[in-house]
Amino acid sequence: MKLGFIGLGIMGSAMANNLLKSGFRLNIYNRSKEKVKDLTSDNYEFFDNPKSLAQNSDIIFLMLSNDEACESVASSNNGLLEGLSSDKTVVNFSTVSPYYSQKLCDEVHKKNALFLEAPVVGSKIPAQNATLIILCAGDKKAYDTATHYFEKLSKRVFYLDTVPNASYLKIVNNQVMGITMQALAEGLQLAKKLNLDLNVVLDLLNSGAFANSMFDLKGKNILNSNYNAHFPYEHMQKDLGFAVKLSEDKKAFCPALSIVNETYKKGLSLYSKEDMCAIFELLNS
Repeated sequence: MKLGFIGLGIMGSAMANNLLKSGFRLNIYNRSKEKVKDLTSDNYEFFDNPKSLAQNSDIIFLMLSNDEACESVASSNNGLLEGLSSDKTVVNFSTVSPYYSQKLCDEVHKKNALFLEAPVVGSKIPAQNATLIILCAGDKKAYDTATHYFEKLSKRVFYLDTVPNASYLKIVNNQVMGITMQALAEGLQLAKKLNLDLNVVLDLLNSGAFANSMFDLKGKNILNSNYNAHFPYEHMQKDLGFAVKLSEDKKAFCPALSIVNETYKKGLSLYSKEDMCAIFELLNS
């Protein structure tokens, strides 16, 4: 089975490295070829465009930043769709809007190829440690084929039947995460104004019912003013925007979601490339 991998960003590089470490040879495409320096093995071949990669691969994994990046890879001249045929499978790890995921699924099916949406839960460290959670929906045959490779990338996999159910679940997950992240940032901001020891505040939060790994990691990073991107701020706002649109379309009343999305939007020009926990800096300004 020939594997193709498109997208060597924070997440994609880590995931590609885990496949390489597991002994798989990869066909690679990335808009910037210099990103191959982040790969820890030379057991790959770099292709100049997505079309040629698809023509030379049985399964094509995508890990890109948003709808626009996926559409550029899929539909541009010499794009992915031009290289597909009935013996191919496309697995999209990217977190995209449910509307785009359905569109890409339809386009792949027009080529008589198989499609699986597979957005991942986790950021830089889980990607590096192969402890992601993968949410899948789409062709069952594609899922059965891809499961062997998912084992090298994740600690758990969910299969949710039809597209865009996996995208829906990922957006709900990130809705809760974004709201919780702002709750932590607001609490620490008020505690700072009250001259409380923020280390004690975090110790309390992580000693009771609120204890969770995000509070532990992001809280410590906030205290150390460490905003190196594990989950980029701009990606959190993108996902919150998806959730807002879904809540409007489905007539779900989500007032906290709307407020948190507007807060993240307010800081985009300052913190887009920082980690999502930089929301603390916006609230503390």
